[in-house]
Amino acid sequence: MRLRPLIWRQSRSARSALIVASVLASASSGCGSHEDLIIGENDFTLERRDDFDGPKLDLDYWELASHTFEPNLAWFSPTNARIDDGHLVLSITADAAPANPLPNEVPKPYSAAEVRTRVSFLYGRFRARVRFASGLGVVSSLWGFYDRYAASNGTQLDNQIVIESGIPRTYGEHQLRYTLTVPNAPEASNEAAPFDPSAGFHVIGYDWTPTEVRFSIDGSTRFVVTGASAQELTQYQRLVLSAYPSKADWLSDFDPKQLPLTAELDWVEISSYQGPRP
Repeated sequence: MRLRPLIWRQSRSARSALIVASVLASASSGCGSHEDLIIGENDFTLERRDDFDGPKLDLDYWELASHTFEPNLAWFSPTNARIDDGHLVLSITADAAPANPLPNEVPKPYSAAEVRTRVSFLYGRFRARVRFASGLGVVSSLWGFYDRYAASNGTQLDNQIVIESGIPRTYGEHQLRYTLTVPNAPEASNEAAPFDPSAGFHVIGYDWTPTEVRFSIDGSTRFVVTGASAQELTQYQRLVLSAYPSKADWLSDFDPKQLPLTAELDWVEISSYQGPRP
């Protein structure tokens, strides 16, 4: 099933400075489940569900990444994303990539996987049933970004919504991180995962409207951003699924002896926002 055209705009961003607040602090500052922030179920219409039950990934809808960035320790390689027994499997392997580098490309010793929608969205509900990757120094994420690299003549803004998991260097248990990055008022929240996200599947996602972003895990709201930060999300975003080793400051040191590692997605749902707009 294809997404039908939606009345939306455009969006992406590079990772930038974060202002970190606890979940409790965010709730006390107006980011809780107050009555006036509750999103109605009728505000969203399911546009696409991908159960990854075909022999191959639908490349008319999904794009396989082939690039790297700092602090990614690997190159994203199309061969590291595959369909297996009804799951989209994102692998991290000890394979140098790219195998045939261009003159301006410096190979890295590991390969990782990222897939992203070819369609961009402004507002909506995004859900995935995911088993995140295990391992030290590894990030798994579901996120939306404004592709400002492709929009070379367009607006150059940081617009990004991220749910990611990893084991921080401060303690040896998985942490869930919820991040919203915009030019003037970035916001983030971290919490110790109430479960091991690499041990089984959980439904993660976020609702994005003109006035708020609501992150959820297994149907429970974990972090809500409203006000200026949410209102600065003005660009279309592509949905991205990724798993990779990283040297990010918050993350535990990567151990290559763990490889290979995988993250798995059972399904992804994308819904359009039909609620009120400014």
